[in-house]
Amino acid sequence: MSYNIKEASDGVALEIEKVKKRIQNHSQAKFKEVQTIIDTILKLNGKMLRPQFLIVSANFGTYESERMVNLASAIELLHMATLVHDDIVDDAEIRRNQPSVQSKFGKDMAVYTGDYLLSKSLSVFKAKDYDNEIIAKLAKVIERICESELLQYFNRYHTMTVRNYLRVVSGKTAALFSLSMYLGAIESGCSETLANSLGKIGYEIGIAFQIIDDILDFSKDSATVGKTVQNDVKNGYYTLPVIYAFEGQQIAFGQLTQTDISMKIAEREGIEKSRILAKKYTDKAFQRIDKLPDVPYKALLRNMAEKMLVRVY
Repeated sequence: MSYNIKEASDGVALEIEKVKKRIQNHSQAKFKEVQTIIDTILKLNGKMLRPQFLIVSANFGTYESERMVNLASAIELLHMATLVHDDIVDDAEIRRNQPSVQSKFGKDMAVYTGDYLLSKSLSVFKAKDYDNEIIAKLAKVIERICESELLQYFNRYHTMTVRNYLRVVSGKTAALFSLSMYLGAIESGCSETLANSLGKIGYEIGIAFQIIDDILDFSKDSATVGKTVQNDVKNGYYTLPVIYAFEGQQIAFGQLTQTDISMKIAEREGIEKSRILAKKYTDKAFQRIDKLPDVPYKALLRNMAEKMLVRVY
Protein backbone atom coordinates (compact mmCIF):
# COMPACT_ATOMS: atom_id res chain seq x y z
CA MET A 1 0.00 0.00 0.00
CA SER A 2 2.89 2.38 0.75
CA TYR A 3 4.14 1.91 -2.82
CA ASN A 4 0.70 2.82 -4.13
CA ILE A 5 0.63 5.98 -2.03
CA LYS A 6 4.07 7.01 -3.31
CA GLU A 7 3.11 6.30 -6.91
CA ALA A 8 -0.17 8.20 -6.56
CA SER A 9 1.54 11.09 -4.75
CA ASP A 10 4.16 11.42 -7.50
CA GLY A 11 1.37 11.45 -10.08
CA VAL A 12 -0.45 14.26 -8.28
CA ALA A 13 2.80 16.24 -7.96
CA LEU A 14 3.35 16.05 -11.73
CA GLU A 15 -0.19 17.28 -12.36
CA ILE A 16 0.24 20.15 -9.89
CA GLU A 17 3.27 21.34 -11.85
CA LYS A 18 1.02 21.47 -14.91
CA VAL A 19 -1.54 23.45 -12.90
CA LYS A 20 1.11 25.98 -11.89
CA LYS A 21 2.19 26.43 -15.50
CA ARG A 22 -1.43 26.75 -16.63
CA ILE A 23 -2.09 29.44 -14.02
CA GLN A 24 1.10 31.26 -15.00
CA ASN A 25 0.17 31.24 -18.68
CA HIS A 26 -3.48 32.11 -18.08
CA SER A 27 -2.65 35.00 -15.73
CA GLN A 28 -0.49 36.95 -18.16
CA ALA A 29 -1.49 40.62 -18.13
CA LYS A 30 -1.28 43.14 -20.97
CA PHE A 31 0.57 45.71 -18.87
CA LYS A 32 3.86 45.09 -17.11
CA GLU A 33 2.75 47.05 -14.02
CA VAL A 34 -0.18 44.65 -13.56
CA GLN A 35 2.04 41.64 -14.27
CA THR A 36 4.39 42.72 -11.47
CA ILE A 37 1.59 42.34 -8.94
CA ILE A 38 0.35 39.04 -10.42
CA ASP A 39 3.87 37.62 -10.38
CA THR A 40 4.16 38.57 -6.71
CA ILE A 41 1.09 36.46 -5.92
CA LEU A 42 2.21 33.52 -8.04
CA LYS A 43 5.57 33.41 -6.25
CA LEU A 44 3.92 32.92 -2.87
CA ASN A 45 3.94 29.16 -3.57
CA GLY A 46 0.93 27.98 -1.62
CA LYS A 47 0.33 24.30 -1.01
CA MET A 48 -2.40 24.20 -3.66
CA LEU A 49 -4.49 21.91 -1.48
CA ARG A 50 -7.71 22.40 -3.42
CA PRO A 51 -6.19 21.47 -6.81
CA GLN A 52 -4.56 18.47 -5.13
CA PHE A 53 -7.88 17.26 -3.75
CA LEU A 54 -9.54 17.79 -7.13
CA ILE A 55 -6.89 15.68 -8.87
CA VAL A 56 -7.07 12.94 -6.24
CA SER A 57 -10.86 12.79 -6.53
CA ALA A 58 -10.64 12.65 -10.32
CA ASN A 59 -8.50 9.54 -10.01
CA PHE A 60 -11.48 7.68 -8.56
CA GLY A 61 -12.84 7.80 -12.11
CA THR A 62 -11.29 8.01 -15.58
CA TYR A 63 -8.59 10.64 -15.27
CA GLU A 64 -8.17 13.10 -18.16
CA SER A 65 -5.15 15.30 -17.48
CA GLU A 66 -5.91 18.32 -19.69
CA ARG A 67 -9.47 18.65 -18.43
CA MET A 68 -8.55 18.28 -14.76
CA VAL A 69 -5.57 20.63 -14.93
CA ASN A 70 -7.89 23.24 -16.40
CA LEU A 71 -10.48 22.77 -13.64
CA ALA A 72 -7.82 22.78 -10.92
CA SER A 73 -6.41 26.04 -12.32
CA ALA A 74 -9.83 27.69 -12.13
CA ILE A 75 -10.27 26.56 -8.52
CA GLU A 76 -6.85 27.83 -7.46
CA LEU A 77 -7.30 31.19 -9.20
CA LEU A 78 -10.58 31.63 -7.35
CA HIS A 79 -8.87 30.72 -4.07
CA MET A 80 -6.07 33.21 -4.75
CA ALA A 81 -8.65 35.94 -5.40
CA THR A 82 -10.36 35.26 -2.06
CA LEU A 83 -7.02 35.43 -0.22
CA VAL A 84 -6.21 38.84 -1.72
CA HIS A 85 -9.64 40.16 -0.73
CA ASP A 86 -9.41 38.58 2.75
CA ASP A 87 -6.13 40.37 3.42
CA ILE A 88 -7.72 43.70 2.50
CA VAL A 89 -10.63 43.20 4.88
CA ASP A 90 -8.36 41.89 7.66
CA ASP A 91 -5.68 44.54 7.03
CA ALA A 92 -3.22 41.64 7.08
CA GLU A 93 0.42 42.46 6.46
CA ILE A 94 1.70 38.93 5.91
CA ARG A 95 0.58 36.10 3.63
CA ARG A 96 2.62 32.88 3.46
CA ASN A 97 5.54 34.59 5.20
CA GLN A 98 5.64 37.34 2.57
CA PRO A 99 4.14 40.86 2.48
CA SER A 100 0.49 40.67 1.44
CA VAL A 101 -0.61 42.38 -1.77
CA GLN A 102 -2.51 45.06 0.14
CA SER A 103 0.47 45.86 2.38
CA LYS A 104 2.93 45.96 -0.53
CA PHE A 105 0.88 47.69 -3.23
CA GLY A 106 -1.99 49.30 -1.30
CA LYS A 107 -5.62 48.39 -0.81
CA ASP A 108 -6.85 49.90 -4.09
CA MET A 109 -4.47 47.80 -6.15
CA ALA A 110 -5.29 44.73 -4.08
CA VAL A 111 -9.02 45.10 -4.76
CA TYR A 112 -8.45 45.23 -8.50
CA THR A 113 -5.96 42.36 -8.32
CA GLY A 114 -8.46 40.14 -6.53
CA ASP A 115 -11.12 41.02 -9.11
CA TYR A 116 -8.66 40.31 -11.92
CA LEU A 117 -7.89 36.85 -10.55
CA LEU A 118 -11.60 36.13 -10.13
CA SER A 119 -12.26 37.02 -13.78
CA LYS A 120 -9.34 34.82 -14.82
CA SER A 121 -10.82 31.94 -12.84
CA LEU A 122 -14.10 32.16 -14.73
CA SER A 123 -12.46 32.70 -18.12
CA VAL A 124 -10.63 29.36 -17.79
CA PHE A 125 -13.88 27.67 -18.81
CA LYS A 126 -13.73 29.21 -22.28
CA ALA A 127 -10.82 26.94 -23.12
CA LYS A 128 -12.77 23.68 -22.73
CA ASP A 129 -16.26 22.39 -23.31
CA TYR A 130 -17.70 22.32 -19.79
CA ASP A 131 -21.32 21.73 -18.94
CA ASN A 132 -23.18 24.84 -17.79
CA GLU A 133 -23.95 23.01 -14.54
CA ILE A 134 -20.25 23.07 -13.64
CA ILE A 135 -20.00 26.82 -14.19
CA ALA A 136 -23.20 27.30 -12.19
CA LYS A 137 -21.73 25.36 -9.27
CA LEU A 138 -18.60 27.52 -9.31
CA ALA A 139 -20.76 30.66 -9.36
CA LYS A 140 -22.77 29.29 -6.44
CA VAL A 141 -19.60 28.79 -4.40
CA ILE A 142 -18.52 32.38 -5.14
CA GLU A 143 -21.95 33.47 -3.92
CA ARG A 144 -21.57 31.41 -0.72
CA ILE A 145 -18.12 32.83 -0.05
CA CYS A 146 -19.44 36.39 -0.37
CA GLU A 147 -22.50 35.67 1.77
CA SER A 148 -20.31 34.19 4.49
CA GLU A 149 -17.98 37.17 4.44
CA LEU A 150 -20.97 39.50 4.75
CA LEU A 151 -22.42 37.50 7.64
CA GLN A 152 -19.08 37.63 9.39
CA TYR A 153 -18.76 41.36 8.78
CA PHE A 154 -22.21 42.15 10.19
CA ASN A 155 -21.22 40.26 13.35
CA ARG A 156 -18.08 42.32 13.95
CA TYR A 157 -17.45 43.06 17.63
CA HIS A 158 -20.18 40.61 18.60
CA THR A 159 -19.85 36.92 19.35
CA MET A 160 -21.79 34.69 17.03
CA THR A 161 -23.40 31.43 17.98
CA VAL A 162 -21.42 28.32 17.13
CA ARG A 163 -24.09 27.58 14.53
CA ASN A 164 -23.55 30.91 12.76
CA TYR A 165 -19.79 30.42 13.00
CA LEU A 166 -20.17 27.11 11.15
CA ARG A 167 -22.33 28.84 8.54
CA VAL A 168 -19.52 31.32 7.93
CA VAL A 169 -16.83 28.63 7.80
CA SER A 170 -18.88 26.40 5.52
CA GLY A 171 -18.98 29.21 2.97
CA LYS A 172 -15.55 30.75 3.45
CA THR A 173 -13.52 27.54 3.53
CA ALA A 174 -15.44 24.28 3.29
CA ALA A 175 -17.45 25.10 0.16
CA LEU A 176 -14.38 25.36 -2.07
CA PHE A 177 -12.82 22.16 -0.70
CA SER A 178 -16.15 20.42 -1.26
CA LEU A 179 -16.54 21.76 -4.79
CA SER A 180 -12.97 20.77 -5.70
CA MET A 181 -13.55 17.16 -4.75
CA TYR A 182 -17.02 16.98 -6.26
CA LEU A 183 -15.91 18.47 -9.59
CA GLY A 184 -12.89 16.19 -9.85
CA ALA A 185 -15.09 13.15 -9.34
CA ILE A 186 -18.08 14.09 -11.48
CA GLU A 187 -15.93 15.30 -14.38
CA SER A 188 -13.98 12.01 -14.40
CA GLY A 189 -17.15 10.01 -14.81
CA CYS A 190 -17.78 8.95 -11.21
CA SER A 191 -21.35 8.27 -10.18
CA GLU A 192 -23.33 11.07 -8.56
CA THR A 193 -23.31 9.05 -5.34
CA LEU A 194 -19.51 8.77 -5.26
CA ALA A 195 -19.05 12.41 -6.31
CA ASN A 196 -21.36 13.53 -3.51
CA SER A 197 -19.47 11.40 -0.98
CA LEU A 198 -16.18 12.97 -2.02
CA GLY A 199 -17.78 16.41 -1.88
CA LYS A 200 -18.91 15.74 1.69
CA ILE A 201 -15.40 14.64 2.61
CA GLY A 202 -14.10 17.93 1.22
CA TYR A 203 -16.69 19.83 3.25
CA GLU A 204 -15.74 18.10 6.51
CA ILE A 205 -12.03 18.50 5.85
CA GLY A 206 -12.62 22.20 5.15
CA ILE A 207 -14.54 22.77 8.39
CA ALA A 208 -11.93 20.95 10.50
CA PHE A 209 -9.08 22.72 8.68
CA GLN A 210 -10.57 26.18 9.42
CA ILE A 211 -11.21 25.39 13.09
CA ILE A 212 -7.61 24.19 13.46
CA ASP A 213 -6.43 27.38 11.74
CA ASP A 214 -8.44 29.43 14.25
CA ILE A 215 -6.90 27.50 17.13
CA LEU A 216 -3.38 28.02 15.77
CA ASP A 217 -4.12 31.74 15.62
CA PHE A 218 -3.98 31.74 19.43
CA SER A 219 -1.17 29.26 19.92
CA LYS A 220 1.46 30.07 17.29
CA ASP A 221 3.43 33.07 16.07
CA SER A 222 3.21 34.59 12.59
CA ALA A 223 6.46 32.95 11.42
CA THR A 224 5.03 29.53 12.17
CA VAL A 225 1.56 30.11 10.74
CA GLY A 226 2.76 32.14 7.74
CA LYS A 227 0.34 35.03 8.18
CA THR A 228 -0.52 37.79 10.64
CA VAL A 229 -1.84 36.12 13.79
CA GLN A 230 -4.83 37.26 15.89
CA ASN A 231 -5.75 39.73 13.18
CA ASP A 232 -9.35 38.51 13.37
CA VAL A 233 -9.62 39.56 17.02
CA LYS A 234 -7.99 42.91 16.33
CA ASN A 235 -10.59 43.61 13.65
CA GLY A 236 -13.57 42.42 15.66
CA TYR A 237 -14.00 39.02 14.02
CA TYR A 238 -14.39 36.47 16.79
CA THR A 239 -13.52 32.94 15.82
CA LEU A 240 -14.44 29.69 17.56
CA PRO A 241 -12.13 29.86 20.63
CA VAL A 242 -13.47 33.36 21.40
CA ILE A 243 -17.07 32.31 20.77
CA TYR A 244 -16.74 29.45 23.24
CA ALA A 245 -15.00 31.73 25.76
CA PHE A 246 -17.83 34.29 25.83
CA GLU A 247 -20.76 32.00 25.02
CA GLY A 248 -23.99 33.28 26.57
CA GLN A 249 -22.40 36.49 27.87
CA GLN A 250 -22.97 40.13 26.93
CA ILE A 251 -19.51 41.64 26.65
CA ALA A 252 -18.32 45.09 25.61
CA PHE A 253 -15.48 43.81 23.45
CA GLY A 254 -14.19 47.26 22.68
CA GLN A 255 -13.18 47.56 26.33
CA LEU A 256 -11.20 44.31 26.35
CA THR A 257 -7.54 43.92 25.47
CA GLN A 258 -6.17 40.93 23.59
CA THR A 259 -4.73 39.76 26.90
CA ASP A 260 -8.19 39.90 28.48
CA ILE A 261 -9.60 37.81 25.65
CA SER A 262 -6.77 35.27 25.81
CA MET A 263 -7.25 34.88 29.54
CA LYS A 264 -10.99 34.32 29.08
CA ILE A 265 -10.31 31.70 26.42
CA ALA A 266 -8.04 29.85 28.85
CA GLU A 267 -10.52 30.20 31.72
CA ARG A 268 -13.50 28.83 29.76
CA GLU A 269 -11.51 26.25 27.78
CA GLY A 270 -12.15 27.86 24.41
CA ILE A 271 -9.21 26.07 22.80
CA GLU A 272 -10.14 22.67 24.25
CA LYS A 273 -13.77 22.96 23.13
CA SER A 274 -12.64 24.03 19.66
CA ARG A 275 -10.37 20.98 19.45
CA ILE A 276 -13.32 18.72 20.27
CA LEU A 277 -15.38 20.19 17.41
CA ALA A 278 -12.43 19.96 15.01
CA LYS A 279 -12.04 16.28 15.92
CA LYS A 280 -15.74 15.68 15.31
CA TYR A 281 -15.44 16.84 11.70
CA THR A 282 -12.07 15.11 11.28
CA ASP A 283 -13.56 11.79 12.41
CA LYS A 284 -16.52 12.23 10.03
CA ALA A 285 -14.15 12.78 7.10
CA PHE A 286 -12.09 9.68 7.93
CA GLN A 287 -15.22 7.54 8.31
CA ARG A 288 -16.36 8.57 4.83
CA ILE A 289 -12.88 7.97 3.37
CA ASP A 290 -12.89 4.44 4.79
CA LYS A 291 -16.10 3.69 2.86
CA LEU A 292 -14.69 4.79 -0.53
CA PRO A 293 -13.77 2.27 -3.25
CA ASP A 294 -10.39 0.61 -2.69
CA VAL A 295 -8.15 2.36 -5.21
CA PRO A 296 -4.56 3.63 -4.67
CA TYR A 297 -5.82 7.21 -4.42
CA LYS A 298 -7.99 6.33 -1.44
CA ALA A 299 -4.86 5.72 0.63
CA LEU A 300 -3.35 8.97 -0.64
CA LEU A 301 -6.53 10.89 0.22
CA ARG A 302 -6.41 9.62 3.78
CA ASN A 303 -2.72 10.44 3.99
CA MET A 304 -3.34 14.01 2.81
CA ALA A 305 -6.19 14.47 5.29
CA GLU A 306 -4.04 13.17 8.13
CA LYS A 307 -1.27 15.67 7.35
CA MET A 308 -3.80 18.52 7.40
CA LEU A 309 -5.88 17.49 10.39
CA VAL A 310 -3.96 15.09 12.63
CA ARG A 311 -1.32 17.39 14.09
CA VAL A 312 -0.49 19.33 17.22
CA TYR A 313 -2.79 22.34 17.55
